[in-house]
Amino acid sequence: MNNIFGGLLEFPTQSDFDSFIDTMDERSAIKLIELSIITNQQNGVYSLEESHCLYKCLSKLKENANKD
Repeated sequence: MNNIFGGLLEFPTQSDFDSFIDTMDERSAIKLIELSIITNQQNGVYSLEESHCLYKCLSKLKENANKD
């Protein structure tokens, strides 16, 4: 089983992962970005300022996505 972002998202096969990536919509793309931020925060990659900036960016993307 293939997983990404520390196991937060799993795919039974590489082809399932490739298919998901190739056909992802805007909502799925935002969710993947969110999962990557969560993983990196858990691993201490971001400073407090960076985490806050990414949170605000993600919130703005979600806000704009919900307007459609």
